[in-house]
Amino acid sequence: MKYTIVPLIGFSNGIIVGAGVIALIVVLKIIPRIAQLSRTYKDIKLYEHVIIIGAIVGSVISLLGVGINLGKILVIIIGFCMGIFIGLLASALAEVLNVMPVIIRRFRLKGFEIYIVFSLIFGKVLGAFLNWFIF
Repeated sequence: MKYTIVPLIGFSNGIIVGAGVIALIVVLKIIPRIAQLSRTYKDIKLYEHVIIIGAIVGSVISLLGVGINLGKILVIIIGFCMGIFIGLLASALAEVLNVMPVIIRRFRLKGFEIYIVFSLIFGKVLGAFLNWFIF
């Protein structure tokens, strides 16, 4: 019984989380915004297909536990690129939601914007390094 229910619950949770992420990307119109900023609006279908294929391949690799020996240098480069992507995605979400102006107004931090941005960058980099090297 547990060999059928546990995988079913895990699969259901994965579908719910994936649907939530996709709903967030769709509602915030991130893909059209990226296409607009990069002036590649004609390639929007390609963006959608690449995101879907990447999610499927990443899920299958994660589930199967497949490992690829790429060497330390290539892993560092890939990790760096993934970090850039996550940072850009977080920045795009913050831009779309206009989080920074609200925080600055609420906490009366006018004139400290550059320090806030650099503290966010430093925190992200420090967190990534701690996760990379310790955990």
